[in-house]
Amino acid sequence: MIYSKTNRIQILFFLFLMASLHLTSQSICTWHPEKKELEFSLERISGILNCDLQKEHGKSHHFSNVIHKPTGTKISPDEGSMAGTGMLNFFRVLIEGGYLTELRVEEPLLEPTEDGIICTWMPTIRRQAKVKVKFTFRQPNIIDMDMWVETLTNYPAFEILLSAYMAPGFESGVYVAKEEFGPIEAEQIRVIDQPMIHGIWPFFPRDEAGANLLTDGRHQKGRWFWRMAIGRRYAMPFGFFSKNGVDAILMGRPEDVYAVGATYKGDPENDNVAGHRSLYLSLFGEDFKAGEGRHTQMRMIIDDFGSDAKKHKELFQSFLKDTESKPRSFQINPAPKTK
Repeated sequence: MIYSKTNRIQILFFLFLMASLHLTSQSICTWHPEKKELEFSLERISGILNCDLQKEHGKSHHFSNVIHKPTGTKISPDEGSMAGTGMLNFFRVLIEGGYLTELRVEEPLLEPTEDGIICTWMPTIRRQAKVKVKFTFRQPNIIDMDMWVETLTNYPAFEILLSAYMAPGFESGVYVAKEEFGPIEAEQIRVIDQPMIHGIWPFFPRDEAGANLLTDGRHQKGRWFWRMAIGRRYAMPFGFFSKNGVDAILMGRPEDVYAVGATYKGDPENDNVAGHRSLYLSLFGEDFKAGEGRHTQMRMIIDDFGSDAKKHKELFQSFLKDTESKPRSFQINPAPKTK
């Protein structure tokens, strides 16, 4: 009897050890240095973060082969006119009435981590700001982005634009305030082509100041000239695309997102705006002083939420709770403490 009990304990311990080793071997991320690719696999989504600027369509970071596992839905735009654009990347760097560069076409320093990767763009003559982004993959379906910005000169109305592009068949949605003035009550709307906005890019500002930034001429400089259709003020800095019940959601902190962009549903074959199937977060839009350090967070979540507004609001509240304690600024080269 004692021998039998001892055997059972040994067997249980062995099974526990094997299960622990199996879980350890199933890491979330695998870095392939020869290809500069980060392969990720979560419970609900999988894909590749491509970081080879020379090879991958001239982009220093973009997501491809992103799949929603339970349904097999392709999320990233790997085919068609948007092939190679990638699901998610940091696009323009802008200032008041002007254009500095595109982060996605500049070579960053790459530092793989256990659950993601850190991309650091060191300052250049054209962009006198250091930008660091940490991509972190979290179970079961989350891509988190932490961004730190250090400016070396004064920049009026400094902005970094985050862009996200979807596979064919996805349709956009945003949350706007039901009333333009007064308390904000969120209303989910779908963005659909109409004569008033046809051929230009719908953006939903946080307030009147945000609306003014969108039209100060910054987007008619540099590459890819475009104009914005200014929509109602957003209720949440939150946009999404959906297809057959699967939602790809992008959100940021209200304090740091001055506008949300979402292309309309239209004829993707003959309309460049509709064919982009893209979301945008306009970050900061504030005056940055030399030596100033700013920190913010963004999140993408992908799953079969069925465009449910209640669930979307719960996801956004969870994001706010996760980020509320994180400081929005930091000291650069702080003076040493004195005794």
